[in-house]
Amino acid sequence: MRIAFYNHTSTVSGGEISLLLTARHLTKAHPILFAPEGELLQRARSQGLEAVVIPSFRPRLTKNPLLLVIYVFGMLWAGWRLALLMKRSQVDLIHANSIRAGMMAALFRWYHRLPVVWHLRDMPPKGLIGKLIQKLAIHTTQALIGISESVIHSMDHPSLQERCHLVHNGVELVHFNAGEKDEIRARLRSEFQTPRDAKVLAIIGQIAPWKRQEDAIEAFSRFVVEEPDAVLWIVGEAKFRQENERYLERLKARARTLKLEDKVRFTGFRDDVLEICCAADLLLLCSENEPFGRVIIEAMSQGMPVVGTHGGGVPEIIQSGESGLLYETGNIEELTQCIRQVLKDKRMWWTLSDNGQERVRDHFSIKQTSQKIELIYQQLLSKPGMKQVEQQHARELV
Repeated sequence: MRIAFYNHTSTVSGGEISLLLTARHLTKAHPILFAPEGELLQRARSQGLEAVVIPSFRPRLTKNPLLLVIYVFGMLWAGWRLALLMKRSQVDLIHANSIRAGMMAALFRWYHRLPVVWHLRDMPPKGLIGKLIQKLAIHTTQALIGISESVIHSMDHPSLQERCHLVHNGVELVHFNAGEKDEIRARLRSEFQTPRDAKVLAIIGQIAPWKRQEDAIEAFSRFVVEEPDAVLWIVGEAKFRQENERYLERLKARARTLKLEDKVRFTGFRDDVLEICCAADLLLLCSENEPFGRVIIEAMSQGMPVVGTHGGGVPEIIQSGESGLLYETGNIEELTQCIRQVLKDKRMWWTLSDNGQERVRDHFSIKQTSQKIELIYQQLLSKPGMKQVEQQHARELV
């Protein structure tokens, strides 16, 4: 099976990291990554994956009618260019790595005649635009892969539900021994100007309002009164939108107002997340309606306990009180209490650490993810109608 992995952007975030991991661990399919030139393709090539450059276009949702028209025509142009490329690339199936990518891959399916799979990594928009996306999916997709039950339920049309497949994100089961963890802990704490014995809280992810990093700062400001040596690492960068850059400035201003400049470290983007999870003591995930929370399984895989919001796909990962703690989004007092529970009770810390590692091994390894996705490919390509499409496609290439 030759699978075209299509990503409409070259910027790397959680979805792109999951794509690369999945592609590397396929055993029965040959992945070919189609994306604009940039960091994503550079990483793909360095990992030995076949990569094809496509023109760059990034549509956005907007209320500006002129911009909306421009984006629509841009999507049509990008979709047509993609269809032309797919027509001559001799692939068997298009795996679109997001809703936007899926829309562009599906627009001209009548021309390239390949089965299209959408990977649903975010909550689809609501309202009229959401309904239009659903209609397009109904008429053009053969399967939808959702990273959580919460994401799948957001595509609530009956004819789509029967095409939906739940495949949680997976993580590589990387093991650091005690000596390696000590070295990592010392090195990163030195880099982030953090005392070796300080209690370190970390929040890792894109800097954006819906990620609610301000909640972590507010809860930390209460906890640090009791633990003066504690430090908060805010790991991530503001990308994609100007509002995210403005939000980052507000976070820094809030830390200054609370007189926490020497306690809150803004590290920027890091590609050593697993090592950060070895160096910190507790991960916070404060997002509103997080579709999945890839960083949760990365932290749990390294034995770092997690406190996360009770919403979106997070409860599908964390069994509250067993493999982590959950709190209601925006409830700063409850978040602060969860932090106290974990960092002031060594028995609780070790229980969550051990159970978290076991849960990732049992349910969230990248091998399990890749196997489930390959099974979906096999099921689609073995259907009689798909065989006819493949034969027709082959005749057209001759």
